[in-house]
Amino acid sequence: MQNIILVLLVLMGGVYDDTPMTINPDPSYIQGTYEEWIQDQPEYQPFSVTTIAGSDGAAFILIFEEGLTDSLEAGILDQWTTDIASEGLSTEVVEVTYSTPDELKAYLIGKYNDGLEGAVLVGNLPVPWSVLDADTTLFPSDYFYMDIDGTWEDNWIGYPFQGNPGSDGRYDSFSGSLDPEIYVARIKVDNLTQVGDPTEILNDYLQRNHEWRLNGDPEPLNALCYVDDDWIPWAVGYQNSMRYLYSNTELVSNAAATNGTDYLENRLPGNYVWISPFVHSNPGGHYWAQGPTTDWDELVPALPQAHFYNLFACSNSRFTTVHCMGAVYAFCTATGLASVGSTKSGSMLHFAPFYSPLGDGGSLGSAYRDWWEFIAQGGLSPGELSWHLGMVLLGDPTLMPAMHMLGIEDEGIDTCLPGITFTRNPCRGVLSVSYPADHGTVELYDTSGRLVATGSLEDRDCTIRVSSLNTGCYIVRINTGSSTASASVIILK
Repeated sequence: MQNIILVLLVLMGGVYDDTPMTINPDPSYIQGTYEEWIQDQPEYQPFSVTTIAGSDGAAFILIFEEGLTDSLEAGILDQWTTDIASEGLSTEVVEVTYSTPDELKAYLIGKYNDGLEGAVLVGNLPVPWSVLDADTTLFPSDYFYMDIDGTWEDNWIGYPFQGNPGSDGRYDSFSGSLDPEIYVARIKVDNLTQVGDPTEILNDYLQRNHEWRLNGDPEPLNALCYVDDDWIPWAVGYQNSMRYLYSNTELVSNAAATNGTDYLENRLPGNYVWISPFVHSNPGGHYWAQGPTTDWDELVPALPQAHFYNLFACSNSRFTTVHCMGAVYAFCTATGLASVGSTKSGSMLHFAPFYSPLGDGGSLGSAYRDWWEFIAQGGLSPGELSWHLGMVLLGDPTLMPAMHMLGIEDEGIDTCLPGITFTRNPCRGVLSVSYPADHGTVELYDTSGRLVATGSLEDRDCTIRVSSLNTGCYIVRINTGSSTASASVIILK
C-alpha cells in the first residue's frame, strides 16, 4: 500500500528530495479558500502607522492591527517588550491600518534599511496569497514579507498555465533574489472564536509567554518525533535533526504504533516540550494511516504539555482557516507558545539548518530564517516552491527554546562573540574551519542529521578532508566544552 501511495504522489508531483509530500486527504476542497477568506475581510485602507512604544532603528518590531493594543491587559505589552529587550533585541511597537500586502512590505523594507532583523504580525493584518502552476494551489504565503529584495509579481488571472494575462491580487511569478533578509511570524487569534474569546486567548498567550521565560521547564526536557507510515524510512534522520535541540528526543515510527488514539491519549498529554507529528492532514485534522482522525476540537481537551510544535502536516497551519490546528496548538492550549508548519500541501524538509541554531541558543525566528536561507540558496526550484512557500511561523519568534538549558536568561546574549568562519564556502576536497578557541571538537553533519566527518580544533583551526562526500549543504558543529557553535557550509564533489 505504501508503494502505491508513493507512486501516486510521484504522478501528482508530490515527491521532492525523494520524500512523499504530506497531502490533504480531500484534495478537492481545502477549508478556508481564498474566496471564503476575502468575503470576511475589511476594505483596504491607505497605509498608516501609529507608534505605540519604542523608536526607529529597532531590531525587532511588533506590528499590531489598528486598535488591538487597547484590548491588552494593563502592563502586558510593556512586560512583553521588556522580556524581548532583556534578550538583546531593541523593540518598537506600532499599529497599522488594514492595507495591501505590498504597502506593509514596503514599510518592512524601510525598517530593514534601518536595521530590522525580525517582526511579528499581531491581529488581522494583510495576508499575501500566492498561486503555483506546480500543484494548482492557492495559499497564504507570509514568506513574501521575509524576502525583502525578491520580485513577487501578479502577472496572471487564475493559474499561469491558463494563459490569461492580468492581475487578480495573487502572486504568481517569483524571480530575483529569493533568499530571506528578515524573519516574520504571525499571531492571529480573531478566527478562533469556537475555542474561546479572542481577547482572552491573546492575553493568556502573552502571559504564559512571560511565565515560560521566567521559569522554563523542569528537567529532563523531552521531545517527540511521531512519524506516521509514509515517512518511516526517513524517521531516524528526522529524530537526529531534532536532537540538535533536544538530546532526549523520542522516536515513534512503527506503523502499528502511530495512530490517533495513541497520539491523543498518550502523546499530547505526555511529558514533552516539543512535538513534531509527521502525518497527512488538512487545516482541521490529522489523518493517521491507522486512524482515527485527530480533529482540531480534540486538542485543548487532551491537555497537551508541549510548548512548541513543528507540524509536518499538510495545510495544518493555514491561519486564514477558522480554528486551524497550528493556531490552536500555539495559542489555545494551556502551554502552547509557537508552531511552525505550512498553509498548503508540503512542510519543512532538511531539518538540521533549523534545529542546529536552536540548539545553540538561537531564537525561533532567526532559526527559521536560517532554514529558509538554506532552502533558497541558488534560487527556489518548482519543487521547493511547492513544498515550502506556504511555510509560516505562528507565535512569538523571539522565543529561544534552549534558553533555560544554556542559561541564556541569566547570562544574556553576547552579540559580539565571533562564530565559525571558513577559508572557502563552497569548498571542494578540504574543509578549513576557524573558531576563536584553542581546542574543541569539530563535527560535520549532513542535513538528515547523520554525522559524516569529525576533526579537532587546534589553535583555532581545523582541517577535514571531504573529497568523499557528495555535493550538498552540511552543518559544522563545534563544541569547546564551554561554548558551542554551528554554521552551514556547501561542499562540492
